[in-house]
Amino acid sequence: MIKKAVKIFLCVLGSIFLTLMVLLLLLKYEISWKLTDVGLEKSSDGRYSVRFQSVGEADWPFGYSHAKVTVKDGDRIVESFREDIADDGGQFRPANYAVEWTKYGVVITFMGSEQPDREVEVFFDGRDSFSGYTDEEIKSILHDRYNIEKVDKIEKDDDGYAIRANGVDFRADTHMALHDSYAQELFKAVTDGLFRKRIRRSLEWDVMEGLTPSDLIYTPIIAMNGPGSQDIDSYCNDICEWLDGCFEVLPYESAKDMYDATGFIVSAPEHGNLRYIFADLYTFKHFSDERVEFYNDLYLRIDRYLNHEYDVFTEQSTTGNSRDTVDELYETDSDTGASGNKTDDYPVWQWATYDYDVYYDHPDGREYALVPVDRALGSSYYVLLSFKEKGNPDSAELINPDPFNGQGGEARFITFLGDGMTGFAALSYAGGSQGLLFETLDGGKSYHEVTLPSPGIKLPNGQIYNPFVMPEEVWEESGIIYLKVSQGPDGDHHSEALGGARTVGIYSSDDKGKNFEFVREDAGYPDQKE
Repeated sequence: MIKKAVKIFLCVLGSIFLTLMVLLLLLKYEISWKLTDVGLEKSSDGRYSVRFQSVGEADWPFGYSHAKVTVKDGDRIVESFREDIADDGGQFRPANYAVEWTKYGVVITFMGSEQPDREVEVFFDGRDSFSGYTDEEIKSILHDRYNIEKVDKIEKDDDGYAIRANGVDFRADTHMALHDSYAQELFKAVTDGLFRKRIRRSLEWDVMEGLTPSDLIYTPIIAMNGPGSQDIDSYCNDICEWLDGCFEVLPYESAKDMYDATGFIVSAPEHGNLRYIFADLYTFKHFSDERVEFYNDLYLRIDRYLNHEYDVFTEQSTTGNSRDTVDELYETDSDTGASGNKTDDYPVWQWATYDYDVYYDHPDGREYALVPVDRALGSSYYVLLSFKEKGNPDSAELINPDPFNGQGGEARFITFLGDGMTGFAALSYAGGSQGLLFETLDGGKSYHEVTLPSPGIKLPNGQIYNPFVMPEEVWEESGIIYLKVSQGPDGDHHSEALGGARTVGIYSSDDKGKNFEFVREDAGYPDQKE
């Protein structure tokens, strides 16, 4: 009886032991050996594949995770290997790898938060190492990549390859992926050609280099021709024309990464520089099909920036000396004119004898006059004088030696509001087809340019533009400043809502001219005031 009991006990104990062993083995399998699919990448032709699997669990508590990688040509295994990833104890996942397909193999990059990136090259023909491509292989790669039919030069040096094809000089590295800068150099060459032949704008280049030739980023710095909002229509059209030319030679699909990484830098008068990344602009990748939407998005962004809504670009990088706050526009120095020069030692009496057409009779009895004292390239340059006795040069006083801050043109008007210190002056330019508005807060001793928001008038195709370009008149009612802006002699906008009338734009400001907003269109043209 006792022997039977012992036998039963031993059997139970053995069963428990076997169960524990199985559980331990299962646990060991889960921790160390179990394969879990993480991702499957395939080449564009579907022939080759890379399978990623996690092996067990990451080492506890913050050790390596483990991966198994299998490269296949159809059903044939080209290569299979293991890789350990240092990623703060995290399990192997898609964020830990990237795949780049090449003509002759695949480059797999492994990434982790506690390790440098590591590249593994696997060749489809079974080669164990890579010593560089032959000229014929390079030509074949470039043909597949960019449809280049003829390569004129391939020279190897210590840093890689210097190549010339289709009239473009570019570089490539010696890596298996053969990273190259052809798209970037072609983009720059096309841009230089377009701006030199068709687009009359200042063009400079901002250059950023990376670890490989393909990391090179050319960003054109494209200046606005006119001051502020008066040039937005033309500027945005020029940007679109430029992209039309670029896409015609280098389609978006052929250089997606390059286009998305680059963009352009607006160089706008008195507003510094602002960088726009193409990938951040609306429908950029569909630019060819949605040109108007792209134009409108660009137009509205620039308009908002020029009107000091800097918060809309908080994630964009700025360069140059763009203003940080609107209040900086209103800091003045009573001892200097707008240009910062002392107002002594000017030939005031001589200037006071010159003829002038633009003046304002101040309620205090003085006359303020914009007097042309110089002329160059068809534009006049002015000083602001005041006369205690109208027409008497001996009573003249210099108020500002450069009220338009270096801008030339033809003076349109000068006026002051009820407080005697706030005033406005306007200057026409571009042959009298457009105009600028300037404001003073200190009786004319200093002026700053006023940038007006766009009214957002739409053309029949839906494209936004600003027909109101010539400041005509400023007045004040019940503490509100009103401004009338006409279309200038070249404007042809008519409002169906106003019976087909050729209109003017009415703007208003309730903060002494710091900010204006578009109010409405009026049929009165050009000098009827409501």
